[in-house]
Amino acid sequence: MTEQAAYEHNGRPVSREAFYAIACDPQRSVAVEACAGAGKTWMLVSRMLRALLDGAAPHEILAITFTKKAAGEMRQRLQEWLEVFAHAPLDDLARELIARGISPERSSDKREALQNLYRKMLASGRPVQIRTFHSWFAALLGTAPLALLQAQGLPASFELLEDDAEAVREVWAPFLQTVATTPGLRADYEAVVACHGRSQTHKALAAA
Repeated sequence: MTEQAAYEHNGRPVSREAFYAIACDPQRSVAVEACAGAGKTWMLVSRMLRALLDGAAPHEILAITFTKKAAGEMRQRLQEWLEVFAHAPLDDLARELIARGISPERSSDKREALQNLYRKMLASGRPVQIRTFHSWFAALLGTAPLALLQAQGLPASFELLEDDAEAVREVWAPFLQTVATTPGLRADYEAVVACHGRSQTHKALAAA
């Protein structure tokens, strides 16, 4: 049995150093596939650091994720790193830069810039944008021209639901009624219930 390489680039095995040199480079567009706990948050925040070091303003960086928890974790990780790096010895900073794909030669030139990032972030007054999908789209709607919203049939004012339990309760009965009276939907529903059971089916639908 062939053991799969720990790191691959376009299907070819690569070293950890080569992988992160590619994955953390903000000049590259990358798609990373990895299991839970493999270090995706570390890599995403490292890309933010690299972008800041390359001269991007904090508010020019946007990270979008699915949950408030994930967004909070990224925001906290970035804040903690910047605070630690602001007081770290230059030799330690060089090692941190190398771990994020910067060559040893360039790391010597970037150490002080990394040390000063925290101060620059505070001075800018505009943080890196780390949001959930729904909060980002809500922000877009909030700044859209009224004429555009009207043309698309969208409300001029709305409330962003953080807890959708009440909304689910409101639509649940009409949804089940539609399923019961639509032959195709009813057949699909009955097939899923037969396979997974009513309880699991309803849990999956409620979470959708």
